[in-house]
Parts: sequence; C-alpha cells; structure tokens
Amino acid sequence: MRVIHALLGVSLLAAGCGDGSETPPNAAVADFEPPATQRPDPLPGQAQTTPLSTYVGRYPDEPVDGVGFFDRTEVATALDGAVTDAALRRTIVRNTGPRTPIFRVGARIATWGCDPHDCADRNWTLLVDPASGKGELCLHDGAQGSRWYAGGPPVTRPGDCPSERAAAERPA
Repeated sequence: MRVIHALLGVSLLAAGCGDGSETPPNAAVADFEPPATQRPDPLPGQAQTTPLSTYVGRYPDEPVDGVGFFDRTEVATALDGAVTDAALRRTIVRNTGPRTPIFRVGARIATWGCDPHDCADRNWTLLVDPASGKGELCLHDGAQGSRWYAGGPPVTRPGDCPSERAAAERPA
C-alpha cells in the first residue's frame, strides 16, 4: 500500500511539472487594450429638442423632459472632446460632492462641483458652448492651480475655476 501511495505522489508531482512553455492563464489580460471611446450620437427620433439653456438654474441631476444634464448628447460629446482621461470624465459625471445649479458664463452653459469636504482646494467647472458643441473643463487643485482641458494636454492658468458665485458677481 505504501508503494502505491509513493507512486501516486511521484506521478502527481510529475504531472504538476512542465517545461515552462505553457501560457499563464492571465496572459491575455495583460495584453488587453479596451476599445476607444465612441462619441455619443442620439438614436433616430431621439435628438434633443429642448435647448441646453433650459437647464440654467437647475442642478445637473435634475432632469428636463426626463433627461439629466450629463445625459444630453451635446454635454457628453463636449466632455468627451475636452477630456481624454476616462477616469476624470467619470469623476465629473458621478460627482458625489456639492454642486451648484447650472449657470451661464457668457454664451456658454456651465456646471460646477467639488470634492466632499474640500471644495476650496478641489473643484471643477465644465463649460459647454451650445452653438459649437465644444467643451472645456477647469479642474482646480489648491496645490497645482487650475488646469484647463480642451481636447489636448491640460494648460495651467492662474486663478480659480469659474463658479456660479463668480458669474453672479460679474457686472452685466
């Protein structure tokens, strides 16, 4: 009986040994490259007819005709065109911190938000031009200043990001 156990043990050890040429089970994951982000397009018959300016004075998660601000095709397209970093786009859309109502900055429509308990040092503003469909994102970090994204590498500019308070304080 001992001989059978010994032979069984040796055969199990030999079965576990290989020449090292096997592909590890997670090799495909290391080579995975996710597909490029596609620009949003409304489905036929689903194009927005309500002007983007209708959102001014409402919070981004307050729907107009059943559609939230970030769910609008032109807003999603503007954000996608301005910011290439998908994680940063998710941070803006899924913001869990305070937000202000949507406001105007000149002809552009803007939304502002910040990190919970750190609004002074970590806030952002997304500006959307309804006429051109272009977007621009300002990301303010107290230690790094304000970085502006407009489709290329971010550009650091002095000052804070535009906010509803700053827009209200500007002379008409």
